Amino acid sequence: MATATTATTLGILTLDAKGRTTFPQDLRQELGLDESTQLRVVRGADGAIELIPARLVDVDQLWYHSEEGHARIRAGEADFTAGRSTVARTEAEVIAHLDTVKARRRQG
Repeated sequence: MATATTATTLGILTLDAKGRTTFPQDLRQELGLDESTQLRVVRGADGAIELIPARLVDVDQLWYHSEEGHARIRAGEADFTAGRSTVARTEAEVIAHLDTVKARRRQG
C-alpha cells in the first residue's frame, strides 16, 4: 500500500527575462542555502519539479554512480545473501584470502 505524502509550499519563485530567480533571504536561511549551493533540477514521475541540493562526488567514487557500479553492487549483495562470502577476523586472514583468490584467477 502506497503512502501519500503532502508537499509544503515554502515560497513562490519567479523567473526573470534571462531565466534567473532569487530565493528570498528567509527561505535561503530556512533551507540552509548559501551562495555556493548548487541545486539539481529533477522532474518526478508525477511531473513535479524538485530542486535538490547537489553534492559533489569525489572522482574515485564516480564508479558507484554508474550503471556498471550499480550492477556490481547488486551482484555483490546477491552473493552475500546467498552465503557466498568469507569472514576474516585479522589482516593476515584478509591477505591470505586475497592471495588464494589471485592464485585461482591465475589458474584460470
